[in-house]
Amino acid sequence: MTQVYRYIIALIRALMQDRPLPPVPEGISLGELFSVSKAHGIQALVFRGLNELQPGCMDPVWKQWENQVNQLLAQSVVQLQERDELIDIFTRAEMDVLPVKGCWLKELYPDINDRQMSDLDMLVREEDVSRAEVLLLERGYRKDEVGFHHTVYRQAPYLVLELHTSLLPKIDEHRSYYEDVWNRATAGENPRLYRLKPEDAYIYYLVHLNMHLSEGGSGIRSILDNCIYLRAHPYMDQAYLDRELDTLGLSPMARQVQALSHCWFETGQEIPEELHPFAQAVCEAGTYGFWENRVQNRMEHLAKRYPNPVIRFFAYCLPRFFLPMPTMKRRYPILEKLPVLLPFCWAARVASMMLRNEDSFWQHLWLLFRKGECHG
Repeated sequence: MTQVYRYIIALIRALMQDRPLPPVPEGISLGELFSVSKAHGIQALVFRGLNELQPGCMDPVWKQWENQVNQLLAQSVVQLQERDELIDIFTRAEMDVLPVKGCWLKELYPDINDRQMSDLDMLVREEDVSRAEVLLLERGYRKDEVGFHHTVYRQAPYLVLELHTSLLPKIDEHRSYYEDVWNRATAGENPRLYRLKPEDAYIYYLVHLNMHLSEGGSGIRSILDNCIYLRAHPYMDQAYLDRELDTLGLSPMARQVQALSHCWFETGQEIPEELHPFAQAVCEAGTYGFWENRVQNRMEHLAKRYPNPVIRFFAYCLPRFFLPMPTMKRRYPILEKLPVLLPFCWAARVASMMLRNEDSFWQHLWLLFRKGECHG
C-alpha cells in the first residue's frame, strides 16, 4: 500500500473521529490525492479534510477538485430530495417501497455529504413495476437500460434511479436467500415504506459487497461503509449475524472486511500480514472494481463447471446477449402483445450492443479472445 493510500486512510480516520487532521506528507502531490479519491468515490470527503488543512489553495488541480465537489454537493441535495419525493409518490399510489444501499447508508455518516451516491436504489414488488414506470416517465425520467434484477431510469443532470424487483440478480449464488425479502422487512409509520432491521441491512451490505469483490472488486468507500454502519448500530444481535453469515458462507469474508475496517478507520494500527493481499486488492480496485476483473472472476467461476473453454465462452456470453423474457419485455414492450417476436428482439439487442458498444461489448470479446476463452 503506497504512501498516498496510507495518508488518505489516516485523513479519513481523523475526520470520522473528529480528531486533529494529519498534514500532507512531503512527496505527495495534490494530483495524486485527487486521482485516488476520485477512483474510490471519496473525493468530497477527502476534499473536506484537505480544505480544513489548506483553505484557499490556488493550485489548478484544487480548483478542478473544488468544482467537482460543488457538483457532488448539489447532486447530493437533489438526490435526497428526490428520494423522499419518490417514496411519497410510490406510497401514495399504494405501492410498497424499500430503499436500499446508499439511500440509507448516506444518513449514517457524520456529514451526510461525505457519502457520495451514484444513484438511488429502491425495491418495489414485481407486480408494481409497470405502474412505477408510468409515474417515473410522467415525472420526466427516461428509461435507460434493463438489467437482470433492476431497471435504470435517468433524469438530467443528476438523477439516476435503479428500480429493483429483487435485491440480487438471478445468477447470484445468494439470490434464494432474498426470495422472501418483503417478509424480512417491516413498515413503520408509513405502512407502505419498508426497512430491513439493522442486522438484515448489514447482512445485505455484506452480500452486496461480496458480489462486487467476487466480480471486479470494491474500494476504500466500501470498507468505510462497514465502519460507519457498525458505529451506528453497536448493539446488533451477534448470534443472529453469525448464524446467517455462516448460512450464506460469508463469515470469512465478513471477518476480513471487519478487521480491515477496524485497522484503517478505528485504531490506525498496522494491518496483520494475512490482510495485506485483501488491503492491496481494495486499494487497486476503485469504487466498483475493474470490469476486466469481473470478466476474469466470472470465467474462473464458470471454469469449475465447464472445463471446456468453448462451452465456457458460450456460458458466459449467451445469458448476456439473450436476456430472459421478463427482462426483454421491459426493454421491448411489443413482446407483451407479440411474444413470438422474441428472437427478432434478441437480434436487435445484439446488433445494438455491437453498434453502440453497449456493456463494453467489443472489450469483452477482445478480453475473452486474448485469454483464450473461446478456443481450445
